[in-house]
Amino acid sequence: MIVMLLLASLSLPHGVPSGAILHGEERRGAVLVRLQGAPALSWQACAAACGYREACQAWTHNAYQNRCTLHAAPLPPRPFPGAVTGLSPSLAARIERAIEREPSAREREALEGGLSVPPVAISPLPESAQSQLFPER
Repeated sequence: MIVMLLLASLSLPHGVPSGAILHGEERRGAVLVRLQGAPALSWQACAAACGYREACQAWTHNAYQNRCTLHAAPLPPRPFPGAVTGLSPSLAARIERAIEREPSAREREALEGGLSVPPVAISPLPESAQSQLFPER
């Protein structure tokens, strides 16, 4: 298993879209598992460990603590020196495919400015509802 993780980590950066790996950033929350040992040796091994776990959506490698954290949700990253974070290979690939697809007819119409949304009439609140919502009036 350790050998497989290390071998997989060698080829990882070539297939990952730019922006999917952020140096000097970390993610918090939605922790699936924190790993020590082989997955914590490098950010590449941590990313490979995320790729082997279906529920993993993102990962964070902390070089100072020699720890790999696999996340169940790709929460926004935040600055953290010594950390590297990234998206799971499957999530990064889905994003890449979505970027490359052609817009649908409706999306093209909206981009060209031809899609108009009908105005929505909003009626005022009745006095009884206003006094309940805004008692200071």
